[in-house]
Amino acid sequence: MRDQSWLWVVFTLIAAASQTVRNATQRGLTASLGTAGATQVRFLFGAPFALVFLAGTVIALSESLPRPPLIYGAWVTLGALAQIAATALMLAAMNERAFVVVYAYTKTEPVQVALFGLIFLGDTVTPAMAAAIIVATAGVVIMALKPGTSSSIQATLLGLSSAASFALSVVGFRGAILTLDKSSYGMAATFTLAVGLIMQTVLLSLYLGLW
Repeated sequence: MRDQSWLWVVFTLIAAASQTVRNATQRGLTASLGTAGATQVRFLFGAPFALVFLAGTVIALSESLPRPPLIYGAWVTLGALAQIAATALMLAAMNERAFVVVYAYTKTEPVQVALFGLIFLGDTVTPAMAAAIIVATAGVVIMALKPGTSSSIQATLLGLSSAASFALSVVGFRGAILTLDKSSYGMAATFTLAVGLIMQTVLLSLYLGLW
């Protein structure tokens, strides 16, 4: 059998390109749906697919659904709420008409993930990992912030706040997955994805219904 360990590169490139298109499309929805409505689109669209993936994982792994401990609820709630805030902040920043600049600031997320991971989960970062994170983040920022590119202070603060919220969401979801230590990683991750999306969809639907 051929070595397929390199496939992560292909999937990463596809995911990065898809994420950029998704963010740009969501930005276009804010004019008609508002920031909260455009944020809801992300979760409302993803929730049914997450349930399908979860069902497929149960069948493929022949594994029952996890029985999460109480602490799981706290972690997944942190991840869900932080991701809602991150998406809303990102879209609000993009309304400042500085898509490229805002996107560059949101890409400081890996640095903040490493920091929050160390604080909340005790994740260690080796010098090589730290160097890779810094180089990758600096590369994205340098490519985005071309000479003559302008950005308001508000857009900058919103972009950095969005990155911090995305980082907190990563830590929250990772913390939730780690509590499901009796399940396989694939099941724990897929289950958490489904729970998080359903929670986000319900919360934002209630908010939009009220306001």
